[in-house]
Amino acid sequence: MKRHRWEAVLLICLLAAAGICVSHGNVQQASAVSEVISIPVAMYHSVTDEGKSPGQYVISPSMLENDLKYLSERGYHTVTVTDLVAYVTAGTALPEKPVMLTFDDGYYNNYSNAYPLLKQYGMRAVLSPVGTLTEQFTASDDTGHEVWSYCTGAQLKEMSDSGVMEIQNHSYDFHSLSPRRGCLRKSGEDKASYQETFLSDTRRAQELFVSLEISEPVCYTYPYGACNDETDALVKQYGFVATLSCEEGVAHITRDPACLTGIRRCNRDGCMTSEQFWSGLLAQAEKGD
Repeated sequence: MKRHRWEAVLLICLLAAAGICVSHGNVQQASAVSEVISIPVAMYHSVTDEGKSPGQYVISPSMLENDLKYLSERGYHTVTVTDLVAYVTAGTALPEKPVMLTFDDGYYNNYSNAYPLLKQYGMRAVLSPVGTLTEQFTASDDTGHEVWSYCTGAQLKEMSDSGVMEIQNHSYDFHSLSPRRGCLRKSGEDKASYQETFLSDTRRAQELFVSLEISEPVCYTYPYGACNDETDALVKQYGFVATLSCEEGVAHITRDPACLTGIRRCNRDGCMTSEQFWSGLLAQAEKGD
């Protein structure tokens, strides 16, 4: 009997050395799922000196440059959604002190102001344009206005090809609060009709980017952050492996693919200085909160 006990202990030790743990009689693979990398993710929108700048969703180009300086001086390195997916699914390493910068809606000033600054500082970002606005301004002669214009297809392709901006899906035509809130089901809308509407809208946006010779997005950026279990299921059904939310906080990344659902982001309020916005967010990430 003693011999069997020692053999069992020896087996457990050997399994542990091989990266396998034994719990309650079940052999479980020990993996890096338990390892957590806390990543601060900023959500930007418009970057301009014109109009109502600064504001809750508008910062000036100089403020963005101060942000990039602040991060660079502290040794932070930008990552994209693709980097996170590669870490989770393929074990590809992330850089020391990772941070993610995201831009929603696809404003023209992201091309005219943010894009050059990101190139200047050797940083990358995630850009999630609204499909219908891309089409509208691609077909329009009235483009290039700092406040209300949106990126054309050619501008998105240029930024994507440069490697500076990674393009993700922000819906084709769900960027409104009425008659539905973002991509949520409308009151009284039956489930089957809603699912078809959601998948059709999503497909149209994906096909638009592919037609522009931009890599097909792997991430769905929820309009207005509006999401629930139903939208999460539809996003997965379509084949997306990640979603960006508007829930404030730090993103916690592990080897578990579930961590890529509802990645948290903090809105970059233009009424805050770089120090005010980033100091608390970086400290939170360092603590792993």
